[in-house]
Amino acid sequence: MRLLLRLAGALVLVVLVALMLAPGGTIESEKLIWDKAAHFIAFGLILWSLGVLFRRLPRTWAALLAIALGAAVEEVQRYIGRDPSWGDLLADALGVATALVIWVVWRRFRPREAFQGPTPRQ
Repeated sequence: MRLLLRLAGALVLVVLVALMLAPGGTIESEKLIWDKAAHFIAFGLILWSLGVLFRRLPRTWAALLAIALGAAVEEVQRYIGRDPSWGDLLADALGVATALVIWVVWRRFRPREAFQGPTPRQ
C-alpha cells in the first residue's frame, strides 16, 4: 500500500509541475478566479505529495519546500512565454497553508503512533 501511495504522490507531483511549466497563453480576466483556485488546489496536492514521498520530512519544511517550488515555477514561467504572477504565488502559499492546517487537525484525531503499530516491550 505504501508503494502505491508513493507512486500516486510522485505522479501527482510530476503531472502538476509539468502542467505549470507547459507553454500557454495568458488567462482571460473572467477566468482569473479559476486560475487562482487551480493554484490553491494544486499546491495543497503538492504538499500532500511531498508528505507521502518524504515521510520523515517535517511538514513545516515540506510546506516551505512547496512554496519555494511555487516561487521557482513562477520565475521559470517568465522564460517560457507565460506570465509570472504574485497572485499565483499567493494562491500557492494559501493552498499549502490550508493543506498544512488540515494535516494538523487530522493528526490531532489520529496520532502518528496509531500508524506505526505496537511499540517493542522493554
